[in-house]
Amino acid sequence: MKNTGSGKQNLTQVSEDQSEYVGFVHKSEDEKLREDIMRSPIEKLQLFTKMLRRESVLKNAKIF
Repeated sequence: MKNTGSGKQNLTQVSEDQSEYVGFVHKSEDEKLREDIMRSPIEKLQLFTKMLRRESVLKNAKIF
């Protein structure tokens, strides 16, 4: 902890570790394909069923 003072103000600064959040990352198609290839069979099945559910919801969606 580091205390700095200027006149009547007494500010306390706390040094924190750098966060590991990188934000939104744009990946190339090859990178996405490599990630998908390395997934476990259960993960692949879960993603596949998620895709089917999403398709079903979009197919039945009513747009006014």
